[in-house]
Amino acid sequence: MDHEWKVVLHGLLIDGTGAEPVPDSAVLIRGQRIEAVGGANAVNIPAGTEVIDATGKTVLPGIIEGHAHVADAKAGGATEAQRVLRLSLQRGITTVCSVSAETAGIALRDAIEEGQVRGCARLVAGCVVTCTNGHVKGRAADGPWEVRKAVREAVMAGADFIKTAASGGFVGKNEVCSSPNYTLEELTALTVEAHAWGKPVVAHCHTQPGLGYCIEAGVDQIHHGAFIDEAAVRGIKERELFYMPTLAVTCDRNIQGLADQPWQTKEMIESQPVHRAGVRLAHECGVTFCVGTDYPGNPRSWDFGDRTLFELQELVRCGLTPMAAIVAATRNNAAAYRLLDKLGTLEPGKQADMLVVTGNPAADVSVLYEAANINVVLKDGVVESADAAHQHHYRMREDVRRGPRRPGK
Repeated sequence: MDHEWKVVLHGLLIDGTGAEPVPDSAVLIRGQRIEAVGGANAVNIPAGTEVIDATGKTVLPGIIEGHAHVADAKAGGATEAQRVLRLSLQRGITTVCSVSAETAGIALRDAIEEGQVRGCARLVAGCVVTCTNGHVKGRAADGPWEVRKAVREAVMAGADFIKTAASGGFVGKNEVCSSPNYTLEELTALTVEAHAWGKPVVAHCHTQPGLGYCIEAGVDQIHHGAFIDEAAVRGIKERELFYMPTLAVTCDRNIQGLADQPWQTKEMIESQPVHRAGVRLAHECGVTFCVGTDYPGNPRSWDFGDRTLFELQELVRCGLTPMAAIVAATRNNAAAYRLLDKLGTLEPGKQADMLVVTGNPAADVSVLYEAANINVVLKDGVVESADAAHQHHYRMREDVRRGPRRPGK
């Protein structure tokens, strides 16, 4: 049997585009990429193709976590990062975007992409450029020209994107969400410079005036917005920016897990109704949502993968349909990080990242939250995790003669 060819056959297909699910589908894979997608009777399947039977199951793109802290010094380094990425992949999260990866994360990203580290979710590595005493920690730079230099340094180091902040946050004992961070002048310089090098900008921001600064500067993604107001919602829509609300940060479960840190939970409790009202308004206005959670989160209250898949349920509680929540965690996240040509949907030419799951998440997105419902996980066309019924598709032995895998090359 030629294992270059695989087909995921007879499942209900959710392709990530928002289109209606396709019953009795076929997703044909050649090597690392999707060759064809359609009804089972419409796809020509070569003789000898390995068949992954998805009868009675649902097939959908791998989930993308859009706001993680993986592979940075605070997150425990490369060994812990590999564990997080391995467990993430087993839960169906095939790509993790780390907003504070820095150089260590960039090195791990490359090792995963080159096939030197097996069994891990793909890592998208961001570098932080921040003001002195800013909420996010990383390369401190003040004033537009120093900010531009810091962005250039991050690009030279290999960053996939630039992370910054336009307001304070919950975590610091000596800050509040309204604490100032970058000015409009600095944020504009950062954004213009990052865009000149083809890199998207991710901005942490909870309140005005920082939200307005982000919108006027034209950052690509605004994350959090726990105290978001109507002006910011309408500005995000008008400028067609991506909004990643990270509702898991202000949910009851997270607040309860941080009960011993009242400097965090005080504002979280205050923001909770404002945050959700803002997301409902954003949904009504047609804002493009993404999914991120400050993953992996507080280990006292979350297991790996829980936080990301819980976020989909939070979005549905704020008015999104289950399908819209799935699109936010797949297609929209890929688009926000400028990876839609490779990831996010099940279409010919894309990397073969997909899940086979029990139940229909387009009817009830909570089925993704139960680890037992994740039957098969494929990344780059390789079965990386499988339940007992599909275990024969998982190969422990590597073909060392072929050398490292290099996705997209």
